[in-house]
Amino acid sequence: MAKILIIDDEAVFARSAAHFLSRSGHECRSLPSAEEGLSSVETERPDLILLDIKLAGMSGLEALKRITGLDPNAIVIIMTAYSSVESAVAAMKDGAYDYIQKPIDHDELKFTIEKALETRRLRERLSYFQRKEVQQSAHLDLIGASPRIRQIVELIGRIAQLEPGPAGDLPTVLLLGETGTGKDLVARAIHHRGSLAGQPFVEVECTSIPKELAEAELFGYEKGAFTGASAAKPGLIEAADGGTLFLDEVGELGLDLQAKLLKAIERKQIRRLGGLRERKIHARIIAATNRDLEAAVRAGQFRQDLYYRLKVLTIELPPLRERGEDVVLLAKHVLKRLTHKYSLPERHFTERGLDALRKYRWPGNVRELAHVVERALLVSDEKEIGPSCLGIELPPLPIRVGDDGRLHVEFPDRGVDLEEIERQLIEQALALTEWNVTEAARKLGIGREALRYRIRKHRLARPPVIS
Repeated sequence: MAKILIIDDEAVFARSAAHFLSRSGHECRSLPSAEEGLSSVETERPDLILLDIKLAGMSGLEALKRITGLDPNAIVIIMTAYSSVESAVAAMKDGAYDYIQKPIDHDELKFTIEKALETRRLRERLSYFQRKEVQQSAHLDLIGASPRIRQIVELIGRIAQLEPGPAGDLPTVLLLGETGTGKDLVARAIHHRGSLAGQPFVEVECTSIPKELAEAELFGYEKGAFTGASAAKPGLIEAADGGTLFLDEVGELGLDLQAKLLKAIERKQIRRLGGLRERKIHARIIAATNRDLEAAVRAGQFRQDLYYRLKVLTIELPPLRERGEDVVLLAKHVLKRLTHKYSLPERHFTERGLDALRKYRWPGNVRELAHVVERALLVSDEKEIGPSCLGIELPPLPIRVGDDGRLHVEFPDRGVDLEEIERQLIEQALALTEWNVTEAARKLGIGREALRYRIRKHRLARPPVIS
C-alpha cells in the first residue's frame, strides 16, 4: 500500500481517481490547488504525487519545481490534456517521473503507478546500500604497524589522490594475497578515500557466479535474450558505472569471459546479452586473486593481455604470519569492536593468550583471527582470554630425559617455533626439578644465570605450593 496525493482542480476526476486507487489498496488524498498540495507534501511526505499541469493559481510546472525542491526523491506523475504534451515533456526534464494524458484510462493509471512505485522501492534500496557503504567506510582503517602494511597504506593514499576525470580513466589495480588477508578491505579503502567515494561500489564474487550465468550477470541481458529473460536487466558492470567495479577472485573467470572483460575495459563499453548496441561504461576496475596469475598465464588458464591490463598498479598483501606484532594489534582491535557490538563487558587477553596468538601460523589470516576472537568472546564468560579460550594452544612437544640426564626434544612434522621449544623445555626442566634452578640448568646443559635470564624472558613463575 502506498500513500498517494492527487493535486487536481477537477473535483469529479480527482474523486474518481482517488476512489479507484483506494480500491486497489492505496491510501489516497486529493487536493484542488498546488498551494494546498505543497503544504501536504511538506508535512505528510506522500510516496507518489499525481499532479495536473493546468491548475488555477500556481501552475503545475511551478508546483513541480517546489515539490522537487522539498523532496529531490519525490515521484511525481504529470497529468495533462493532449494539447499540453510539450509541457509534460518539459516537466519530465524538471524532475517528473512520467506523464499520462487525459482522459485517463484506469488500467493505464494503475500500470503507471505500479511502475513508478517499483522505481521508488529501487531508489530506496540503492539509498540504503549507499548509506551502508558510508557506515562501513568508517571501519576501513588498515590495522597494523609492520613495514609492509605501512607501505600499503601509503600506496592506497597515493592511488586515492588520482583524479584524472571519469572513473574509467583511473588506472586498474590488482590486489594479490592469500585468502583472508583483507583484499576486499583494501579495495573499499581505495574507493572510499578517493574522488569516487559517493559513487557505486559493486563487488563481484567471481567464484560464486555459475559459469553458465556469468556473462548475463556481468554484462546484463535484453528481454528475450534467452528462455526466462522476460525483461531486460542491466549487468553488474553497468551497475558500477561512474564508480568502482571490484572483481574478487578474478582468476576464476573462464577464458571466454576474460576476453569479453578485456574488451570492456579497453573500449569502456559493453553490450548486453542479446543486445544490438554498445553502452558506454566508465568504471574504475579493481581486481583481486589468491592465485599465481603468472603461473596461470604460463599454463594457458589466464589471458596474458588481461593480466597485464589489470596489473597497472599491484598491491601484494602479506599473510598474517609475516606481520609480526600486527596480530596483537588486530586481535585487540577485533576484541574491542565485538565487545561493543554484542554489548559485553570489557575483556582482555592474558600474556599466554597473546603468546598463543603470536605463535599460531594463521592459515586463514585476518579472517580466521576475527573468527577465533569472536568465538572466544561468545563461548566464554572469562574476563581474561587465554589460550584455552582461543582454542589455538599449541600441543606440548614430546620431551624426554636422555641417558645423559639431559632433556631432549623430538621435533614434530609441523612447523616449529624456536621460542616455543625453548619455553617448553625450560618449563619441563623446572617441573622435573621442582624449580631447583641449578639442577634444571644442568638438565638443560646451560649455565644457571643463562637459565634465570630465560625464566624472566618467558615470564615464568613458580606455581604456588598447595598445603
